[in-house]
Amino acid sequence: MKVFIFIIVFLLIKCLFSQPLVEDEWLESKICKDNFKIIEVGLSYNSYMVEHIQCARFTNFYKDGWRINKKGINMVLPSAQNISKILENLNIERNDHVVLYAKKNTTYSVAETTAIYFTLKYLGHKKVSILNGGYPEFKKNFSLLIEEGENLSKKRSIYNFKINKNIKADYKNILFNQENDFFIVDARETDFFLGINKLKNFKGYGTINKSINIPSKWFLEARGLKFNKLDVIENIFEIAKVSNKSNLIFFCYSGLESSLNWFVSSELMKNKNSRLYEGSIFDWVDKNKELF
Repeated sequence: MKVFIFIIVFLLIKCLFSQPLVEDEWLESKICKDNFKIIEVGLSYNSYMVEHIQCARFTNFYKDGWRINKKGINMVLPSAQNISKILENLNIERNDHVVLYAKKNTTYSVAETTAIYFTLKYLGHKKVSILNGGYPEFKKNFSLLIEEGENLSKKRSIYNFKINKNIKADYKNILFNQENDFFIVDARETDFFLGINKLKNFKGYGTINKSINIPSKWFLEARGLKFNKLDVIENIFEIAKVSNKSNLIFFCYSGLESSLNWFVSSELMKNKNSRLYEGSIFDWVDKNKELF
């Protein structure tokens, strides 16, 4: 009897939550089914129109309002109300299982999907997954499930959010980690971390004091659209001498690259003490904090 109850509870929990990273074979059986919303994350709507996974909808991370410019600061997370409008335009409801996939291997393509994943989790959405390998891998294996043209359904949903504050950090949390020797991880490329180079038009070189560098691209096989295996990921944290069981905050310039690190730590390695400093260095400098 106890075993039966355990199985029922396990299945209920499994229904409420989802695998953060899914493979082509898993997605094949979910395409065009009710309560599964597949979202292509890309830069070109024309590319989407030419070919995409069946029943997928399209979003552009930069143009559709996932991040905004606020008081001269780029890539700021919008209000929950404004984010919910994006989800309503994509006909996403709270109980839907959302599957995100990157269309092409551009500089930040995987980070764009992890940033949207983080945004959905911040709004309290339970069932979200990222397609490992993105569109190219899926097309290679399931070319018959590719279609062209526009998704003709114009149906809008009503999205009710419930903010999850536990995954988002601010500059005060950074100060706390500095004072208590908890880990702060810079997800940018090493030359930015060391202050050799900087983002064009940004006023400062360097990083946040007491931070450690783990570039986000390290977590991707050959810097492509597939995530490295878990043993490789664990080795990366060991090389960086960062304990993934501790209080971790990830940052970059604006929370984009570092969302990938957060995804790996929080979702793949199951560290629920991982948070994303979504404002990152832009916010840090705006608060008149120094870089080192």
